[in-house]
Amino acid sequence: MSEAERADGTGGTGERAAGALDRGLAILTHVAGARGASTPEIARALGLTRSTAYRLVDRLHEQGWLAHDPAAGQWRLGAAAVRLASAAVASTNLRDAAAPALRKLADLTQETVSLGVPNGLTMVFVHRERGTRPAAVTAELGASRPLHSTSLGRAYLAALPQPKLEETLMELVRSPLSPVTAATVSELHTEIERTRERGWSSDLREFDESSCCCGAAVYDHTGLPVACISVAGVAERMEPLVATYGPVVAQVCRELSADLGYLPPAS
Repeated sequence: MSEAERADGTGGTGERAAGALDRGLAILTHVAGARGASTPEIARALGLTRSTAYRLVDRLHEQGWLAHDPAAGQWRLGAAAVRLASAAVASTNLRDAAAPALRKLADLTQETVSLGVPNGLTMVFVHRERGTRPAAVTAELGASRPLHSTSLGRAYLAALPQPKLEETLMELVRSPLSPVTAATVSELHTEIERTRERGWSSDLREFDESSCCCGAAVYDHTGLPVACISVAGVAERMEPLVATYGPVVAQVCRELSADLGYLPPAS
């Protein structure tokens, strides 16, 4: 083994290749998460020497994995990375991707866990996993629930960008099927802000006197909510547990969102 190999910590040829691959993937992951980075920033963030960082970045650029933004002086993901991400998204089925997450929640809580997707001013059940405890949710898959009074709907509303939220609230006010009025929409606004602050929604006997539930939103690669997950149970049993299960649902939704290609806004 040469002195250079020892200094670089890569060992022989196979180890050098594996080490270079690991570092290249780490660079792509960092650039994606940071929404762009200069070569010196990449070197500092990943603990690389400047020469190693420049060499790997140049190689990734040559292969189309990175693209340079001269105005910002930063590297961003290139066309090859975009093509790979697009292929991954196209091959991902929401229900198939969500099924393990729902099963995980059902096993953790022993309650009924549902996946809902937006459809106009409602959320539609598209998948469900039942826990071992008696269920409060009896609606069949394909049944819809209103946005304003359910944990699924409130989680979705809270996840919308502000302009889209305001547009949707006005639609609720105008809809003859919605009880939300110009006089009461401020109350829904307050509930949405509460949901945003804690990261999960709740429905405490508001849609159905016999049940309580909590929920959170699932985002995809576009950064927009595409579904929501709820945990529901018999009110007497579930109500004191909502504050415990809410953060758990939120964490599972964050993990599923990451699987769907979502990158949270850079802090």
